Amino acid sequence: MVRQRSAVVPPEVSATLRLARKEREMSMDRAAKAARISTSLWTQVESGTQYKRGQKVPASTTAETLQAMAEAVGVDAQPLLEQAGLEAVPAERARAQSHEGIVDLSGLSEGDLQIVAAYVNGLRAARNSE
Repeated sequence: MVRQRSAVVPPEVSATLRLARKEREMSMDRAAKAARISTSLWTQVESGTQYKRGQKVPASTTAETLQAMAEAVGVDAQPLLEQAGLEAVPAERARAQSHEGIVDLSGLSEGDLQIVAAYVNGLRAARNSE
């Protein structure tokens, strides 16, 4: 099979992810955080639809994202990838890509989170003043 970059999400894949998430009593937000993707992307894949240029179209995703989502809800990614016509990505590569640009702040105290937020706001203000 030729490795595709992304593919349309089949309804069976969306249903499997939704069922697994609900069985684990996870919100979409919590599941998305576990997969290290946006809640919006999780919602699109799980619903099977997204909007492009104001038009509702079938959602598509990459093998990396599908693998991360399956891992987040504890299901085997291989059948989902096969249903979508995608090939598995080596675990190290999928993990590295899913962590790109993400900083794990879990476990920080409320005070530390406020310090981080102030720092980030300072960076944004400096960037905007350039």
